Amino acid sequence: MPREWDLIVVGGGPGGAAAAAVAAVAGLETLLLERGGTLRHKPCGGILPEITEELIEEVFGATLPPEVLAEQWELRLRYTPPSGEANGGRVRESRLLNVKRDHFDQWLRDRAALAGATVRQNARVSDIDVDGGFSVSYSQRGEERRATAARLVGADGVHSLVRRRLAPDAIATKMLVGQRLVQVVGELPADFHCVFAGMLSPFYAYSVPKGGLLKIGSGMTEEERTDLMPSLDRFSKWLEQNGVADLGKVVQQEGWAIPFGEQQLDAAGALLVGDAAGLCNPLSGEGIRLAIESGQLAAESIIETGARSPVPDYRNGVAGIAQMVAALHRIVLTTDDETREQFVAAELARP
Repeated sequence: MPREWDLIVVGGGPGGAAAAAVAAVAGLETLLLERGGTLRHKPCGGILPEITEELIEEVFGATLPPEVLAEQWELRLRYTPPSGEANGGRVRESRLLNVKRDHFDQWLRDRAALAGATVRQNARVSDIDVDGGFSVSYSQRGEERRATAARLVGADGVHSLVRRRLAPDAIATKMLVGQRLVQVVGELPADFHCVFAGMLSPFYAYSVPKGGLLKIGSGMTEEERTDLMPSLDRFSKWLEQNGVADLGKVVQQEGWAIPFGEQQLDAAGALLVGDAAGLCNPLSGEGIRLAIESGQLAAESIIETGARSPVPDYRNGVAGIAQMVAALHRIVLTTDDETREQFVAAELARP
């Protein structure tokens, strides 16, 4: 017979680890299933807004250790408009944290385990049944297993199996992100640099120093996928022509997707968090903080509602995040170079 849990969390990224940690501290028997192994690689810029530090300490009961931070761990945010570097600059009071995602995510899972959650890695979920509760089938190192729980949180990313199984008709549009890890001749830039220019990308292009190299990236809609890598070529030339960096050999090239548009906060009584719910900032691609916040809110809703459905409480709790993401999505959809220029000017003028 499969063991009965109070809560099963599918996905061991920031949102899943947050939900598991909060639930376990409250005394819920919590199972966290993560499909990857230790230090699983995850394509990502790995940038956290400064306010995430306090959130992490609140949720996980500890400050970030040095081993999860990148070599250049403290950055400033720099915006450049379509008119060029002369009208760009650093955003005031914009301290950012630069993390190594593989080490960062593993540390969060370890903190969830220390909080009392049972964490199973290399656990690939294959199916989910709903019958008065949730039954999750998964394999771990070749062994087929099944676990059941009264509550379920889906924190399994933009391609969420939980969402696809429990809400098969839900629409999940995506933004595609292409990224290169490039050697730099000379000194690395000290900023997380976002460039808003239609000639480079319909959304944004960015660069961030990481491990002695420079990550450069660009976002596109799924319909524009054929222009994704050419966009990185254009951005590489732009960085060199504007004196931001003298680029050398491309060490790695990869692509992935982030949510872009529709949100799905719950499915058949299960709560969805982070990218699985469509909660990602479409203006910057930043989703780690939103994942942790929504994971925390999901766990708190489950704790506070007891035998009642946690869905209404969770929807209310996460409403502010969902509305912010929806508003930013509308802005992105209606943006042209004139409005990009105005946006950057307004951001740089903030006190």
